Amino acid sequence: MRIVWTLAFILAASHMASPGVAQIVDGNRAYKECEAENKSSIDYFIAGVIDAATNDKAALLAKSLQYSVNTSPVPAELTRGILKEMRAFCLSQPVDAVRVRDVICSYLKSNSASRNMSAAKLAVEALQSAYPCASR
Repeated sequence: MRIVWTLAFILAASHMASPGVAQIVDGNRAYKECEAENKSSIDYFIAGVIDAATNDKAALLAKSLQYSVNTSPVPAELTRGILKEMRAFCLSQPVDAVRVRDVICSYLKSNSASRNMSAAKLAVEALQSAYPCASR
């Protein structure tokens, strides 16, 4: 399943980029896709951002576990940092894709001054705001 989402992300990112030019999708370009009649590009992009964020969480957890095997005890500061990163946002299952798109597109609309930043970063900020994780 991860391969499908990754391929979808690559397809969407390549569709959103200019032919022959590698570029990072910024918030302005993502917002244009939010406003487009066909929402498939922004939907694939969002799926890719969520998949990447999920994989980043897994990488952080693996790093923590490897550190704890090699070093005991794990420093509290490292544990707090890893847990903070892992709680970037928490989506309920199943995820309503249209609702998630609406959250991200509304965030891009409301934060026009920040749209020159990475669209992925802005999408994660939108998800953090709308789907915070419960403190433990």
